[in-house]
Amino acid sequence: MRTIRPRIATLLLLSLLVAPAGFVAGQAAQEQEQEEAQLEQENPGDQAGEALQAFSRSEWITRNRLPYPGMSRPASAVAPEPGPVPADFPLLVTSAAFVDPGITAPTRVNNDLLPPGNGTNPWSQAEPDIDVNPFNEDNIVAVYQESRFRDGGARALNYATSMDRGLSWVEGSLPDLTQELGGPWERASDPWVAFGPANRVYYVTLDFNETNPANQVGVSVSTDGGLTWGSPVRVFRSELDFNDKEAIEVDSHPASPYFGNVYVAWDINIDPANGGPAQHLVVARSTNGGASYQAPLVLRIARTNIGAIPRVGPDGTVYVMWAGSGGSSGFSIFLSTSTDGGASFSSPRVIQTLSSQSVPFIRDGSILPSLSVDRETGDLYLVWADSRWTGVDQTTISYSRDQGVTWSPPRRVGNGPDDAPTFTAAVAVNGLGEVGVSYTSLENDPARAFGIDQYFSVSRDRGVTFETRQRVSPVTSDIRWAAWAREFFLGDYTGIAAGAKAFHMLWVFPLLPSPTSVPPPPDIIFGLDPPPGIPLPIPLAPFRLQSDVFFSSTR
Repeated sequence: MRTIRPRIATLLLLSLLVAPAGFVAGQAAQEQEQEEAQLEQENPGDQAGEALQAFSRSEWITRNRLPYPGMSRPASAVAPEPGPVPADFPLLVTSAAFVDPGITAPTRVNNDLLPPGNGTNPWSQAEPDIDVNPFNEDNIVAVYQESRFRDGGARALNYATSMDRGLSWVEGSLPDLTQELGGPWERASDPWVAFGPANRVYYVTLDFNETNPANQVGVSVSTDGGLTWGSPVRVFRSELDFNDKEAIEVDSHPASPYFGNVYVAWDINIDPANGGPAQHLVVARSTNGGASYQAPLVLRIARTNIGAIPRVGPDGTVYVMWAGSGGSSGFSIFLSTSTDGGASFSSPRVIQTLSSQSVPFIRDGSILPSLSVDRETGDLYLVWADSRWTGVDQTTISYSRDQGVTWSPPRRVGNGPDDAPTFTAAVAVNGLGEVGVSYTSLENDPARAFGIDQYFSVSRDRGVTFETRQRVSPVTSDIRWAAWAREFFLGDYTGIAAGAKAFHMLWVFPLLPSPTSVPPPPDIIFGLDPPPGIPLPIPLAPFRLQSDVFFSSTR
């Protein structure tokens, strides 16, 4: 493990990597404040200097991000960018609307706050995440992108907050973030949310400009359960390298000696001028409720490190898990742990190998894993997409009973058709120790191509076996109605959270008629019973749909 001194001029990054392990002294924090103040004067985030007018962050990502399994396809296999949708565009619908009786019907929680514009997918939402207040299960916060750009990021990042377990919602956009709403940044992405003590909620974001290299990881905080939000607090800023795929976790275990600590993990894509291309997997912590963040620690430097997820066990142990190049299969899942509240971390080690194929024409976050910790026992549950079972990606699980030291052999979660891929899986553990897994499936499309449904599987024996899958979506829809992000895009991840008993699922799905032609937009849906304004069966006509994000709960 190494420490990055959090200098903003990332041309110095490689030389700084030789700093002693665990170096997060107060001097570094003071230097960061001085450098950030100077940088804001020289190159504020909302201004593209005259010398940088030709810069394009989306082109930089295409040119410099290293490929991983399922990411890079031959030219003949790349889906063309959609043009006007013909009137007879196929819509795959089952003969009757259906939701498993153990699942509540879906309800929409967003209201399309931004009108179409600025070259984005109109009314499009993507990449939902969700969390439940561990001290008040009535309090739920959902987060997602609003108005997705086709070449990366969104015009705004939104939240939808419920104080009555999903019966009603308050929606808004994060303040002081993107230029669309008066903030400094041209775009934002990768929303992720976590509850902490005292009704505090932490919303981590990737903030960047398309027309100049400035970008940062920032965290907005709510002190009233997600109803109102403060301005983003900078975790780490880069001027050339690109920060990506950040996630956040808070130690919400009262018995932990690090109760209230905030942990943010992400990868830094290193520019060739700084010694790249490569990806550095890093984690930073806050010990003062998100008022400031200490210097990020480097957990691993390699060709590829992506999809970091931090989690905290009941004793305060911090687990950071991600996918990366290396291991016997060439690509693996890594784990690093901290037993001192994030001051230092163990050397990363391979806990599972990956064999993911992804789904043609669909951007499905194929190699990105999901991790959850049982709040009572500390058991760890890991899910990901793997093709080892049937030759196409299937949702796969492994668990650890000894704080990540050993792991169970992988096993397939779903019991659908062998030739039907399942993807974008997420896992959570409820207060009963039951393990819930949500995922998207092509099983109701005879062609196994574009017809998607959402499914949920539950284990009541701590991940050893799973009951028959339950269908969550009321109809089969066509992912070609979704937002466009170089491929058809619902999100690189989806949301699931658990309370004392119920599991709450949030996902993107094309369902409702769109008021515009192309491309059809996603909306956010939360599941409860009965669904206000969405009768079942849902009448669907052969015209354009908007791609909606659904959230449903188990009964």
